[in-house]
Amino acid sequence: YNVNLPQPNIVKVSEQKLISMYYGNQTAESKVHALYDPDTDTIYLKDSFNEYDVFDKGILMHELMHYIHDMNGAVGKKFKCMAQSEAEIYPLQKKYLLEVHGVKWEYDPMYLKVISSCDKTR
Repeated sequence: YNVNLPQPNIVKVSEQKLISMYYGNQTAESKVHALYDPDTDTIYLKDSFNEYDVFDKGILMHELMHYIHDMNGAVGKKFKCMAQSEAEIYPLQKKYLLEVHGVKWEYDPMYLKVISSCDKTR
């Protein structure tokens, strides 16, 4: 991917605002740590984001990958939808956390399969 890109907008908002942005009017019990809005080239981080926290750094790296995919036109070419790119980003996030920060992070492969489907209702 071309990574020689301008810096995306990065905005901190409340978790409630993130949930509202992600789910719309639907009620949700899950947490939303961050999201990328391709319409505005903006990464929204939870207002409690800590730039020194390793987990938070992994979250930012994850959203930056969505931005890189968007700027490179990967959604529509390589991926049918933005959700499908999760299948590439989660393993990269895991690798980043381990190789850069020495933190072993695991995720449920079945969960990844579900969230990386273009057939979900979001």
